Amino acid sequence: MACCLKDELLCSICLSIYQDPVSFGCEHYFCRKCITEHWSRQEPHGTRDCPECRRTFTDPLLSPSLKLSNIVERYSAFPLDAILNAQRSSYPCKDHEKVKLFCLTDKSLVCFFCDEPALHEQHQVTTIDEAYEEIQREMKEQLATLQDSEKGHTEALQLLQRQLTETKSSAKSLRATIGDAFERLHRFLRERQKSMLEELEMDTARKLADIEHKIQCYSQQLRDVKEGIQILQERLNESGRHDFLEGVAVTSERCFTCPSFYQLLKSHSNA
Repeated sequence: MACCLKDELLCSICLSIYQDPVSFGCEHYFCRKCITEHWSRQEPHGTRDCPECRRTFTDPLLSPSLKLSNIVERYSAFPLDAILNAQRSSYPCKDHEKVKLFCLTDKSLVCFFCDEPALHEQHQVTTIDEAYEEIQREMKEQLATLQDSEKGHTEALQLLQRQLTETKSSAKSLRATIGDAFERLHRFLRERQKSMLEELEMDTARKLADIEHKIQCYSQQLRDVKEGIQILQERLNESGRHDFLEGVAVTSERCFTCPSFYQLLKSHSNA
C-alpha cells in the first residue's frame, strides 16, 4: 500500500514527492517549481503543454491543490522505510487496521491514518518489531546497569556494616583498656599518696618532738636564768658592804645549784 501511495505522490518531472502541487486544466499535478521551469524552456508567447497527457493550454492558470498538499504532508510525516517494513501488529487502532508503527520519541503507538502528521514530525518512527527489539535492548542495558549498581551498593553497604561493627567493637575494647590503665594509675597514685602522707606524718612527728624538747629545755634554762637574776639582784641590793660580802658564799651556792645558770656562767668565763 505504501509503495502504491508513494507512486501517486511523485511529480513526473522531478520524480520526487510533490512540493506545492498545482494543476492547470487537466487531471495531472506537478510541483509548482517543476512545471514553471518546464514551461520556461518553451516559446515565450506560445501555448503550454502538460508533460503527462501532452494537452496544450493558452496562458494556463496554476491552481494549488490543498487536498493533495495535505496528503503529501501526512505521508511525509512518517518515514518511508518504517512504512515499507511494517508488519501486521496485534495492537489494533480502534478505527483502522492493526497498528504497524511506533514513535520512539514519544514512546507511543502510531496509526498512519488517524494520527496528525505534525504530532510526529521530525520524530524517530519505526516498525513495531524494530521498536520492540530496540526498547528491549535498551531496557536490558538499563537492567544490567541497575543490577551492577545494585551489586556495587550492596557490597558498599556490607563493607560499611562491617566497618560499623568493627568500629563499635574496637571502641568497646579501647574503652576497657583505657579504663583498666587509669584504674591502675589511680590505684598507684592512691598508694603513693598514702605512702607520702605517712612519711610526712612521721617526719612531722619527729620534728615536732625535737622542737618540743628544745622548747622544754629553753623554758627550763629561762627559769634558771630568771632565778639567778633574782638571786644576784637581791645580793646587789644589800646596802652594807659587810652584809653584801657575808651573803656571797650563800649566793654563789644558790646560783650554782641551777644547772642552766651554772652552764651559762661557765661558758661566759671561758669566753
